[in-house]
Amino acid sequence: MEVRRVENSSEIENFMEIIKSAWHSDSALSGFKDTIHSMAYHGGFVLGAWDEEKLIGMSFSYPGYKNNYTYLYSHMTGVIDQKKYSGVGYMMKMKQKELALDYGYRMIAWTFDPVMSLNGYFNIGKLGAVSRNYLDNFYGVMNDGINKGLPTDRLVAEWHIKENYNVQFNNPQFINQVDGYNMEFTEKPAGDVIGIKIIRDFYEFKKNDLNKAVQTKLMLRSKFHDVFSAGYVLINFDKVNNAYIFSKNYKLKEKNVFS
Repeated sequence: MEVRRVENSSEIENFMEIIKSAWHSDSALSGFKDTIHSMAYHGGFVLGAWDEEKLIGMSFSYPGYKNNYTYLYSHMTGVIDQKKYSGVGYMMKMKQKELALDYGYRMIAWTFDPVMSLNGYFNIGKLGAVSRNYLDNFYGVMNDGINKGLPTDRLVAEWHIKENYNVQFNNPQFINQVDGYNMEFTEKPAGDVIGIKIIRDFYEFKKNDLNKAVQTKLMLRSKFHDVFSAGYVLINFDKVNNAYIFSKNYKLKEKNVFS
């Protein structure tokens, strides 16, 4: 027998069966609740948002460590459907930032699905996070209503909370075109500022044509890797053109701890 560190999502899936067996439980949900509680006790931030007496949003984060750099990792932030556009999510992120600064963190990091326009705008355009890393199928197979059937590719968001990296941009070179649910790349990354347009409602696209949605996501995966490999940094989100904006010459003070 051996004991070794596990980082592969396909191996982590098997943990659920261990939890069920070891704790004689038919569900891993109780273990998930215990995990969040332990995060709160041992230095993580567990936040709740209430509308009068009703809990409508939650967020939890915990210390992260990579390449000799300590940061706050924000694992999950969610708001009930009826309150998704009420500003609750932004309030929770601001509270998270306040607490992180009090604890001496310089960066909050998290992952998000690059094909979801609202996430792209909120994380990059509104909060001012940046990204330099794209993770292929990060969570492995997920069977929830949003991710089922799709590769769980993610961008790593870096929110440098002592800096302001959300910069203005002028006349980006768009390297692709989007017409409804059709995406076509027409140019290779070149120049200082470039843009990648994405489909406005990928969730609806997925419901209409899952196979095409998967192929589109894999196409985006390839292009994101090309752009990051060429030295570009994701610096903003163009809400008008529904596009990610990258700069090649924009320099960040903090090293890329996720590369």
